[in-house]
Amino acid sequence: MLVICEECAKKYNVDESQIKGTRARFTCQKCGHCIIVRKPDLTAATRVQAETAPAPPSV
Repeated sequence: MLVICEECAKKYNVDESQIKGTRARFTCQKCGHCIIVRKPDLTAATRVQAETAPAPPSV
């Protein structure tokens, strides 16, 4: 997942599998800003896909 510092716009590539729990916090190496990353909610993503998928034909 791409994370961008809100203060200096430095980009970080964060591996979601390394986030334990629902969020992680780290300090920007360029400006020292505290960055909080929230792990994407997979259940919400699958729910959206299910709602937008066409309904199967009824017999």
